[in-house]
Amino acid sequence: MLKDGSFGSAPEEWGAPLEVLSLKLEEARVLVDAILALRRIDSTASIHMRDDHINLTEVARTAAKRAQPRARLLHGSVVVDPDRIGSAVAQGDQDRTLRILDNLINNALVYSGDARRVVLRVEDVGGLQVAVEDSGAGIPEERRVHLFEPFSRDDESTEVGSGLGLFISRTLAREMGGDLTLDDRPGARGSRFVLHLRPAGTPG
Repeated sequence: MLKDGSFGSAPEEWGAPLEVLSLKLEEARVLVDAILALRRIDSTASIHMRDDHINLTEVARTAAKRAQPRARLLHGSVVVDPDRIGSAVAQGDQDRTLRILDNLINNALVYSGDARRVVLRVEDVGGLQVAVEDSGAGIPEERRVHLFEPFSRDDESTEVGSGLGLFISRTLAREMGGDLTLDDRPGARGSRFVLHLRPAGTPG
């Protein structure tokens, strides 16, 4: 309400603190969403999931746009690789696809080091997929085995997180008939997570 002027114009010097406050509130919302999603998964409660055609190019652009405020606050960038953009229509739930990409982008911004550059690539490589690449140091081999398990976190990390994001994201991807994987790229810098989805018209 302070940001949107509900109480009148905020002093200019409030800009940075308000951005930090907004970021922390968003982190709290994401944590609550993660806990609720985990509860649903643990209880095997069924929820409605759409099964529509998804324009992956537009979804990637939307996810990148939604990430801009956080990227600016962290002095980073989130872009969609224009060279990879083509006609890519998948089958699934658009809201859940966006949620997965939101989580992957957020992780990439947090763990990508000082450069904090995140690139989304829409690809058709033996199947439709959206890759999220960061410029960080990568993920140690010993952590990869447990990466998609609930509450999996780097014990040496100082970053705030629940350790639920990747577990929930993979679960949502598989519920749509897709998958979420970490690409093994020997010698490459950073991490590359890939969301695989069914081509449009493919039954679940």
